[in-house]
Amino acid sequence: MKKLPECTIEALQQLRELIVAVQNSGRPADDTYASSGIGRHVRHVIDHFRALAAGIECGVIDYNVRSRNSAIERDPERGLIEIFKLSEWLDTLQTGDAPVSVISEISCHLTENQEFRSNVNRELLYLINHTIHHVAYAALLARSCGVECREAIGFAPATASFLRQRPLPTDESPPYTAPN
Repeated sequence: MKKLPECTIEALQQLRELIVAVQNSGRPADDTYASSGIGRHVRHVIDHFRALAAGIECGVIDYNVRSRNSAIERDPERGLIEIFKLSEWLDTLQTGDAPVSVISEISCHLTENQEFRSNVNRELLYLINHTIHHVAYAALLARSCGVECREAIGFAPATASFLRQRPLPTDESPPYTAPN
């Protein structure tokens, strides 16, 4: 059975795969990565991983800390370097169910934060789902710019399991459509 940090790295690798697809598309990074918003999704995901890493050190994860308008949003290479560093960090993570507090904004109308009790494993699970969610949106943006992405990129783990359990299509099968 895989460990949670290993599965979290798998989610980050989908983000990496998307960045590489954009780089290999032959389109200028400014047009596809930065201007389309793909870079903002990459930066947002990385911000959450950085918040977890910092939070493990001090016991409080603050997901409100963001590096908006940073070079990661404009430069795909910066995103790839950060993903590599985070993957290395996750590969050595040993904290398991160590308790942490999580601070996050809870209102769209007022600046209002709330602090919750959690543990590192729960936050890794959150980051897997959060990452896949943003990869799915960024893949839609990439496709709208003409970037070819693997069809299953951005599928949630439960969706991937569902699809693995389906019989393989034959030549007579209707074309694949993603489940809702």
